[in-house]
Amino acid sequence: MSVIMNDGAAHEYTECPQMSSQYPVEGAQSSAACAASSESSEESEKSSKLKHIVYFPEDGAVLPEVKELAGDSRGYNVGSSCKRLPSFSQDELLHFRSGLAWIGLDQSTPAKVALSWFLFFLFTFAVPCFNFSVVSCSNCDKNHTHPFELLVQYAESTLAAVSFLCLSYTLRTYGLRGTLLLDKMIRERNEVRQGYEHQLHTPFSLLAWILLPSFVIELSFRVWWYAYASISVPFIPNDPRLNMVLCAVGMLSWLYRTSIFLFMCVLFRLMCSLQILRLQGYNNLLKGTPKVSVILLEHLRIRTQLLTISHRFRVFLVLSLLTISFTLMLALFVMLGSAHSINFFRAGDLVVCTAVQLTGLVICLHGAAKITHRAQRIVSIVSQWHALATCTPNAVTASAAKTSGVDACQQDPAVLYGPAHPLLYNDSSDDLETLMPSFPCGLESPMHDMEAYQKRHALVTYLQHSRAGISLYGFVLDRTFLYSMSGVTVSLTLFILGKTIFA
Repeated sequence: MSVIMNDGAAHEYTECPQMSSQYPVEGAQSSAACAASSESSEESEKSSKLKHIVYFPEDGAVLPEVKELAGDSRGYNVGSSCKRLPSFSQDELLHFRSGLAWIGLDQSTPAKVALSWFLFFLFTFAVPCFNFSVVSCSNCDKNHTHPFELLVQYAESTLAAVSFLCLSYTLRTYGLRGTLLLDKMIRERNEVRQGYEHQLHTPFSLLAWILLPSFVIELSFRVWWYAYASISVPFIPNDPRLNMVLCAVGMLSWLYRTSIFLFMCVLFRLMCSLQILRLQGYNNLLKGTPKVSVILLEHLRIRTQLLTISHRFRVFLVLSLLTISFTLMLALFVMLGSAHSINFFRAGDLVVCTAVQLTGLVICLHGAAKITHRAQRIVSIVSQWHALATCTPNAVTASAAKTSGVDACQQDPAVLYGPAHPLLYNDSSDDLETLMPSFPCGLESPMHDMEAYQKRHALVTYLQHSRAGISLYGFVLDRTFLYSMSGVTVSLTLFILGKTIFA
């Protein structure tokens, strides 16, 4: 069976009857294991062949053969030996790869890499520069001039270049599966895996809905512009059909550059949405276990993936934020200087460019802020649990006396609720009174265990100082960052107003 790995290449895998339903094993290493059982189970092998589906193994259910392939006598690396290996016909990334191919970002083979870079240079630099050089409207009246053409072309090409270079580097370094962090899914629960697969089908639908209204407005503006503009190409006579060709090529260039930028924004939002699913699974873990070691290790895994997302997208986010800020402030300065002559036919492309930039910026900031606050909410949950377990231990204790009806003095309250247990977050006053009764038999004393207290205190301290979430070079994208960014924007706007209108 041929499967696709992170490097985009196809590898051959042997289907062993004992392992084929869940665990594919590669090449020569699996032939010896399958040879011993193939003679005695030919009929069962025919009925148990893979039907182009490769499943996630359950947590901890790793076969001895796979453990030997890991080459570690003390344990095994589940991530490297049991990655999800889809076949061609039912690859859950097939739709995603098709979307990448349609917007010219598929770089799975050397030929596709060359085609992707050719389209990038053609539509990002060659076509805009050619159109700006040969298309002019020197004989047009004041209401039909195009004063913002250079600014719009600069902004769109810069954002497209930043998006393409960042995405190309990420795909070339980590592969598509590594970029989407699907290679980390081996330890997740079934509901989280299903949520991952559902979310993978949403980004291109969202991209289409964003592009559709912008495309209609941009098309109407371009048709008007090329109807009035004159084209002077050396050695080519002026022909109305040439205007139509350049208009079509210009629209393709706009569509390509806008799609690349918005796709990077939607991809970042997708990564944040996938991590929200993991945090929901972590919240379920907090409801069910009071073990500090389990809570800490799982949080370390989530924090590592959030740091991975931050490092892979921080260059794109910073450069996009600077480009958008510079473009918007310069456009505001120019428009306020000639506000009396601004209309759709003069500034229609600037309106579309600004709307696309703000849409992408809002998508990125909303996704980052949402995942950051979901991660930071864990601190308050665990802190409340630690405080209740220390000050009123019986409030977080599921004692046997509560469930068996036996006298509380004859039972040991040895079971703690998890930090996110529903009983700890009930607003009903009656339920709160039942959670914190008096302690007639000294039930409080066993819970004051110094070792348990130190573990909880260490966990709370770690959570308070880890600041899990999406960050840009140490600056966490939370509400404080958004407030600061809004303040800087208002200050720059007032400065520009002071230099133009109130001057």
